Amino acid sequence: MTIKVLSALGLLAAFGCQSEAKPVLEESHVSAALQALTARDDAALAQCGRAVSECNEHRPDAAPANVCERLAEHCDKLAAHLAQVREPAVGCEKAAAACQTHAPAKASCSSDPATCEPLSTGAVEDGATVIECSDRVEACLVRVAKLPEAAAVSCDNIAAACERVASLAARASKGRADGAQEAADIAKAARDEVRKLDEDDADEDQVSDDDVDDVDQADEADDDGDAAEVDDQDEADEGEDSEDGADAGAHVRPVKADRTR
Repeated sequence: MTIKVLSALGLLAAFGCQSEAKPVLEESHVSAALQALTARDDAALAQCGRAVSECNEHRPDAAPANVCERLAEHCDKLAAHLAQVREPAVGCEKAAAACQTHAPAKASCSSDPATCEPLSTGAVEDGATVIECSDRVEACLVRVAKLPEAAAVSCDNIAAACERVASLAARASKGRADGAQEAADIAKAARDEVRKLDEDDADEDQVSDDDVDDVDQADEADDDGDAAEVDDQDEADEGEDSEDGADAGAHVRPVKADRTR
């Protein structure tokens, strides 16, 4: 009898452990999803922080005095923008994890981890758009840190465009959480803003290449002109030498033959 009672108690204990273990595993799964969502963002912020440290250590005297501060402010804005993009997905997954952990065994949760997957996927895509644009601002400020102060203005337009991108990405992320149909269009508009920056960069590079080609062609034309002038001078000198030779020949008297034989 004692053995049977102990066995029954053991079964009840085992069943109790299993029923309590299930929400823990599901909460662990949600935590892994949150970690996957933020890992790339953390890497981008760490890269931005390294750029600030590099700027502070190696900024030349001729560079703008506040360029490293601007870079640090940019990193702070990037952290805020990424957190804003993640917020709907993070809130959904935390609510689902809390429900799974604390709800009765057979109770249904209003927040299901499966319903959070589209939000997490969208947050990853929108965050990638924000980071892609942010990289351009960071690269511009890093470049300016090595140039004279007048070049600092070139980063302002890029930064303004990336603020628009971040705002659109945040609207898209919140729109998905609210079930708004235009969320996909807003996310696309953010990506289009980044593509427009690429097109503008390509146009500027083409203009720079054209300017270099024009300078090269002008230099070549100058070289050709100089060479032509040298050739003309040489021909003129040769002509003068020929005329001088002809004049000298005209003044030489012929020698008479000796007829005394």
